[in-house]
Amino acid sequence: MRTAHTVAAVALALGIALAVAPAERPARAQDPFGGLKPTYWPQRAFGIPLDRATFNALNPKPTHLQLYYSQNRGAFQKGNKVAVNALQPIADGKEGFLFDAPRDGDYEFAVQLVYGDGTVSPKENQLAGEVRAIIDTVPPRVQIAAVGNGVEWAASDDNLDATKIRLECKWPTSADWTVVPDRAFRPSDSYAWRMPPGKTLEVRVKARDLAGNDGVSPVVRVPGDAGATVGLPKGGLGSGAFGSPGLPQPRIDYVKDLDFHVDYTVQKMGRSGVQAAHLFVLKEQGGWELVKRHPVKLAPDDKSHALSLPYKAEREGTFGFYVIPESGAGKRADDPKRDDPPMVLVVVDTTKPRVQLTGVQVKPGGVKGPLVEFTWEASDPNLMPQPVKLEWSLDKSAAVWSEVKYKLDNNLTNTSGRYAWEVPDEKVWRFWVRISAIDKAGNTGEHVWPQEVLVDLEKPSATIDRVRGGPPPEKLP
Repeated sequence: MRTAHTVAAVALALGIALAVAPAERPARAQDPFGGLKPTYWPQRAFGIPLDRATFNALNPKPTHLQLYYSQNRGAFQKGNKVAVNALQPIADGKEGFLFDAPRDGDYEFAVQLVYGDGTVSPKENQLAGEVRAIIDTVPPRVQIAAVGNGVEWAASDDNLDATKIRLECKWPTSADWTVVPDRAFRPSDSYAWRMPPGKTLEVRVKARDLAGNDGVSPVVRVPGDAGATVGLPKGGLGSGAFGSPGLPQPRIDYVKDLDFHVDYTVQKMGRSGVQAAHLFVLKEQGGWELVKRHPVKLAPDDKSHALSLPYKAEREGTFGFYVIPESGAGKRADDPKRDDPPMVLVVVDTTKPRVQLTGVQVKPGGVKGPLVEFTWEASDPNLMPQPVKLEWSLDKSAAVWSEVKYKLDNNLTNTSGRYAWEVPDEKVWRFWVRISAIDKAGNTGEHVWPQEVLVDLEKPSATIDRVRGGPPPEKLP
């Protein structure tokens, strides 16, 4: 009975609205996810909400909940384990599991009920995904080139939203961009203007993926400069050091240490299993190099077919990786050829973002009192989407600071931004403020404004109540 209870309870507690019962889902041969639709998420840390009342109503009642996750159709791995009566707090006052994905990818989640007598339901070999999330922290890549009085462009992303392509232009003397509303643009498209003689336009293209990440092209001038390269490179986005024409681009992972591991899952093996894994690296200059033949031991009936292969980069940069497993019988595929694309790209970024508050101005005009306007500069080649965080504290040396505003973009230029804040606590009249910015590798830069911010703009006033004669009082009231 516990298995039957689990299927119904987990689906209900996770808030899953299934169109069909689990047994009626489409066959995996037709859909490898059995009809399970994904939610796209732009950050690797997020919360999975649960309905505690659903688990409390079960008889027998479980004592704990064990989260399992599967990445890119791999074996299920254990995540957090929480007591039914002590779920983890997540956003918007909800509770459930907190999950921090090790990297971008397609994840399935399942919950196992753990009972007081040590039994579990379902068993690990019976787990099936009930929630699916595609973690995508990488913005679309957008190329653009001037062609006569117009431009052509190509946008690429694993999860590109083809309906969110936007063409923008402005005069060089203007600070405001105008969206070209002529028609719905495609990921690979072109557009031209009737240009007045002697006039020049600045043009860019924006693209968005299904996770909400925004990518923007470089700015080009139309008509293009004389002698400049016209049009996109042959082969479009597939050309270059880390790709091949016409092939999908590999995923990009970001790490902040020179030492890291390349994780790989063996998708297929024979009865002799796998006895070694050959790790190859492709640097920004040069061809494929064998890093090492790593001895491993994988059997077909092992629960996990995942490998973790160490690598040490000598410097920051972008590295492509390719893994070739070797069977127990000594059989393996050929070494990657020069034009073979990497299985994954890794950007090694050990440098913290440069971030600094450039101004803190207190102005009257808020409903509860003064407004504080913050301006900043934040730059890094690999900034996260919405990378800026503003915080305040009464104590400059405090371990924990309070939120002014999290998840801010550079909204003035590509490297600067502004935010206005009304202090919510009317008793607070002075405080310290700090700013931080995070990049995709997890490096965090930080800056504390060097002076306390004073938000009390009112000048005290007084009235004379009366005038008295006689000796002065010993003490003023």
